[in-house]
Amino acid sequence: MRADEGSWQGAGVERPDTLCRPCEEHAFADIRQLRDDWLLLSAARTEQTRAGGGPKVSRSAELPVPIRLAADTLLTQITEEAYRWAQRLPGDGDDLTVITSHLGTLVDLPPQAVTVWIPHPDGGDSIGETVMDGVDAVLRLAALHRRAVKALGLEEVRDNRLNEVCHVCGMAALTASVRTNLITCHACRNVWDQDEFARLNNPLVAA
Repeated sequence: MRADEGSWQGAGVERPDTLCRPCEEHAFADIRQLRDDWLLLSAARTEQTRAGGGPKVSRSAELPVPIRLAADTLLTQITEEAYRWAQRLPGDGDDLTVITSHLGTLVDLPPQAVTVWIPHPDGGDSIGETVMDGVDAVLRLAALHRRAVKALGLEEVRDNRLNEVCHVCGMAALTASVRTNLITCHACRNVWDQDEFARLNNPLVAA
């Protein structure tokens, strides 16, 4: 948040070992998306594509269905993480329903021993224990949503900021949209397609 004198300060927390309110709200929103992530990952896990980005191949009883490792791994991790924490919460229903219905209770869980898979440097995993609390649970679940968004290619495409100044208003406020190939000046609100913008800003053409 911004202080009265204009400097930026980290948001405070109401008590130790908790999240600030904005971080908690963002994490809760991410966790609420996990059910949709599950459905999309389930579809992506068995999606067949041709090498080199060709058209999708229709499913056939004669051909094995390849499993996309990234989607399959995330599905397993969401299942395990949701099961781990749903067992520590009240309520009935599937694990994600229990968690999303009791996010406030989840984030307030005290430190406790939980079973985890511990990777070995030389490969393989073994079962071990570590101590986690509700904040750990919320952050781990929220991180799974962000990983799912990345794996599914659903990350928001950001516009590229240009170094040139606008030839209309003279302000360095130009961005190029990756999606539409349009150049926008956020100062004077003019918009051009890239070819027109290049023509207008080429001094040889202008002459």
